[in-house]
Amino acid sequence: MELDWSSLATLIDTHQRFLLTTHVRPDGDALGSEVGLAGLLEQRGKDVRVVNASPLPPRYEFLAPRPRFFERFAEIRPESLADREVLIILDLSSWSQLGEMAEFVRGFKGTKVVIDHHLSEDDLGALVFKDVSAESTGTLVLRAIRALGASPSPTMANGLLTAIAMDTGWFRHSNVTPETMRDAAELAEAGAPIHELYRALFERNTAARMRLVGRVLSGLTLALDGRVAHASVTKDDLAKTGAIPSDTEDLIDQLAAINGVEVAMLLIEQLRGGVKVSLRSRSAIDVAELAGRFGGGGHRAAAGVLMPDPLSDSRERVLRALRPMMGLEVRS
Repeated sequence: MELDWSSLATLIDTHQRFLLTTHVRPDGDALGSEVGLAGLLEQRGKDVRVVNASPLPPRYEFLAPRPRFFERFAEIRPESLADREVLIILDLSSWSQLGEMAEFVRGFKGTKVVIDHHLSEDDLGALVFKDVSAESTGTLVLRAIRALGASPSPTMANGLLTAIAMDTGWFRHSNVTPETMRDAAELAEAGAPIHELYRALFERNTAARMRLVGRVLSGLTLALDGRVAHASVTKDDLAKTGAIPSDTEDLIDQLAAINGVEVAMLLIEQLRGGVKVSLRSRSAIDVAELAGRFGGGGHRAAAGVLMPDPLSDSRERVLRALRPMMGLEVRS
């Protein structure tokens, strides 16, 4: 799908002060896209701030092009953002994913822009650039850079290659196309060192994260005739291992890698209450549809939802909804 980026080009040409943000618990695609787009704006001489609801996960600290590049909303005065003319929201289209930034976004007086590739969509009152066939938001930012006649710097390339690589499972998921590999080659040529990025992302695990991985995998369970693998991360797990919430990223891929598993589910107790349910499909089952039944969303093969119920109740509700999707009888 070819997007028309001319209206974004006009916004950039006619405004000076930009604010970028993304979803809570930001991942590589969210943060890498912010780095790429901020670089484009700064190439055009714009004043850019990047402010997110969640703190920067230690795993992605290497992406920051300078100290305090990623700001946390809770640590600044909201009135300090009053001079921002354009707000660009990356890698999400839902109010619930904005976290503490939601009310600020609702009251923002300037122009709002969304750049996203997820199926789920709320009306954020924004100019929307969306392509659900794109493997990552970083892919869309790269297309915007090209459309505006710019080229990525090495720092921008680092961010965008991280974005694409993380949302494709390091180029192994079904959303990878020949164009994905051409994009990766372009970014490598622009200065993104693939081997160094891999080492930064996957070979700097803390002992706490590795303890958490072992603890979680020791409790994995197979359900629905072995076609579903599920596991949980409790607040107690985090406390006893010394891990932090961002250490749970990618854990679900371990569950999805089990032979014969069609759907993987990881339930993570949230420090402020509720349970985050991450879902992965390795079959024709659409987990975005499944998550949507509970107010969540995502992609056919990867989705999630924040549920208010206790962990055990959330698990049973999702498993019950999965049964008919798998052609199994629903138990009363």
